[in-house]
Amino acid sequence: MNSLLVIISDTHIGSNTALSPSQFTIHNRDTLEAQALQANRLQEWLLACWMDFWNYVSMLRGKGKHARKLIVVHCGDVIDGNHHNSMQLMQEVSDQIVIARELLEPIVNKADKFYGILGTGVHAGQDNSDEIALYKGLSIEYGQQMTLDIDGVIHDFAHHGRAGSRPWTSSAANIATEVMIDYATSGMKPPDFIWRGHNHRIDDSGCKLKGTRAISLPSWQLKTSYGWKAAANTVRSDIGGMIVLDGKLDDSHARYCGQPDERKIIKV
Repeated sequence: MNSLLVIISDTHIGSNTALSPSQFTIHNRDTLEAQALQANRLQEWLLACWMDFWNYVSMLRGKGKHARKLIVVHCGDVIDGNHHNSMQLMQEVSDQIVIARELLEPIVNKADKFYGILGTGVHAGQDNSDEIALYKGLSIEYGQQMTLDIDGVIHDFAHHGRAGSRPWTSSAANIATEVMIDYATSGMKPPDFIWRGHNHRIDDSGCKLKGTRAISLPSWQLKTSYGWKAAANTVRSDIGGMIVLDGKLDDSHARYCGQPDERKIIKV
């Protein structure tokens, strides 16, 4: 084995609680005038985590003739889209696509292979049209679902999945069981790893099912106002990415802590 697999998901670029460059340009929908903006404190923190994550990936990969083959998979919802009359996003999807390309292109250029999974239509455009345009523009192979054999380890990727809504519950084993049955019915060997995005929370079936492990992925978006309404009792989205090194899981950079909106005690 000599491969390094990196899995990221739910970057939601274009949201003001999600990953962004330090500086970017947006356009007024009515006047088409350009406006230069600075990232807010949430985005600056996310960018610092993003850079730390990819520096760690570069260290694991190595250099020269001993460098590992780098394979990257984005499990969907690359951009945030224009949805639900939200005020927490860039109104022009074309601006979101430009910024997403700026953030992803250096990684695409470094990777030996980069694959894209199609996300949720409300973010990715009608029938995922915006996300497809972004993937095509970066010459990324994409699909609703993918199965990759990496050094003999089988990985199943899709965007939608379930995750336990409480820290003491898990839905990952349910996903693992469903996928195992689906593969077995098709006469195929069940995957060793099943990767799902969408929920912004880590959920892991662990060793509950022999030979197959389902993992719900972290994201690169902190909570929106909707997120605070839907899950007010938990402050954080899980921020980071998953890594498989020589067939073994490395989750050391899957849950960055210290975000600016973290719960604090205010002394009165």
